[in-house]
Amino acid sequence: MEQAFAWLGRLSWALAALARLALLALVIIVVSDVVLRNLGARPLRWAISGAEYILLYTTFLALPWLVRRKGHVFVQFLRLALPAPARAVLARLVYLVCAGLCVYLGSFAWDALWQAWQSGAYESRTFDMPQWLVYLPIVLGFGLGAVEWLRFLLGFDDLYDQRSAPAEGL
Repeated sequence: MEQAFAWLGRLSWALAALARLALLALVIIVVSDVVLRNLGARPLRWAISGAEYILLYTTFLALPWLVRRKGHVFVQFLRLALPAPARAVLARLVYLVCAGLCVYLGSFAWDALWQAWQSGAYESRTFDMPQWLVYLPIVLGFGLGAVEWLRFLLGFDDLYDQRSAPAEGL
C-alpha cells in the first residue's frame, strides 16, 4: 500500500509540474496578447478561451499535490481547544468528509466526462475542443485528491503534523 501511495505521490507531483508549465504558458499568452494589442496588431483571438481552460487545468491538476503537501488553508482553533483523543476523532472526521466530497464531486465530473465522450460533443468557442477534455482535469484532481485524503485517513500521514510534509521534489 505504501508503494502505491508513493507512486500516486509521484503522479500528483507530475500533474502539479504540468500545472506549473501551464501557468507559465498563461503568462506568455497574456503578455503576448497585451503587447500585440498595444502595438496595434490583431490580438490573439483564442487567448481568452485558452486562458480559461488553463485556469481550469491548473486548479485541478495541482489539487492532489496540494493536499499531499498540506498546502491548503485550514483553521485549527477548534482542534486546539479539544483534548488529544477528541483531536484524533476530529482529524479522522475531516479526512473522511474531504475524501467523501472529492468522490462525490468527482462522480459528477465523471458522469459529465462519460456523457461528453459518448456523445462526441465539442466545446465551440474560438477553437474547438472535445468536451470531455474539459472534465478530464476535474476527474483527475478530485480522484487523486480523494486518494490523498484516504492516505491521511489510513494513517500514512497526518495533516496536522507539518514535520511529516514530504520533500518538495519527492
